[in-house]
Amino acid sequence: MAANYKRLDDLSNAAIVSDFDGTITDIDTNDLIYFTFGGQPSYEIEKLIAQGKLGVKEGALQHFKRIRLTEHEFLSFIFQNARLDEGFKDFCEFISQKGIPLIVVSGGYINTISSFFKKEGIDSANIKIYANRLKFNGCHIEAVFFDESDECESGLGPCGNCKLRRLRELKTQYRTIIFIGDGTTDRCAAREADMVFAKGSLREYLTVQGIPYIPFNDFHDIRRFLNALL
Repeated sequence: MAANYKRLDDLSNAAIVSDFDGTITDIDTNDLIYFTFGGQPSYEIEKLIAQGKLGVKEGALQHFKRIRLTEHEFLSFIFQNARLDEGFKDFCEFISQKGIPLIVVSGGYINTISSFFKKEGIDSANIKIYANRLKFNGCHIEAVFFDESDECESGLGPCGNCKLRRLRELKTQYRTIIFIGDGTTDRCAAREADMVFAKGSLREYLTVQGIPYIPFNDFHDIRRFLNALL
């Protein structure tokens, strides 16, 4: 359901909050690692998560109990097989010029996000990142989660970094929250946002639920839409 946004003053104190995997990147980097190095058990774990029988957080813990990679191997494999959205860098420059902050909220890992931004020459000094973290001890990997609490209002089970909680915190600072996402863990955040850009399974979910959103294919689309408002 396409939304009609025409209130320019809504963007005078706005923040843009974006998912990372599958939204800023062309592929979910977590799934890339899980399925490549975790074997069949990782497929079974993700199947249980999709069925609502296992939380995302517990699933990640189970994945990394079996995966053996050094941090260099981990990042090198991701860089070889994943790409940033081709319009993302220009989008960052555009919203920076407009004075709109960008905040990345991810159920993934800050190791990947920060390293990707550095590799692609994206100035992340003014990009706030809320994400989980991986601790590497040789080839052993430990997932450290942003949230200590396992409370979850969405019914999806704890994911380690609750996007709904982050959006509610940000709404105490900004009048308008613009959310960008693509997947299952973005559903609760999309319900809380004032303006939503959606693709993938998030778009399908919002359509079924009758929740307004703006469809997009890449960050060029989002930039054009916001430029028309500004």
